[in-house]
Amino acid sequence: MKDYRTVIREKREKLGLSQYRLAKQVGITQSFMNEIESGKKSPSMEVFLRLCQALDIKLFPDEEESGT
Repeated sequence: MKDYRTVIREKREKLGLSQYRLAKQVGITQSFMNEIESGKKSPSMEVFLRLCQALDIKLFPDEEESGT
């Protein structure tokens, strides 16, 4: 299982977003975004959820996607 920091970074890069642009979109600084991705700091639950929403990361896959 991948660490959430890796998932966030890979998804951000796949979408072609800079740390600055994603940070601005979710209401944090680029330096804080860098610290999150590098593991120096952890986001609050609120910031984590905003990052997931901005990057379209699903925390709980739909039943249809899981095949049940």
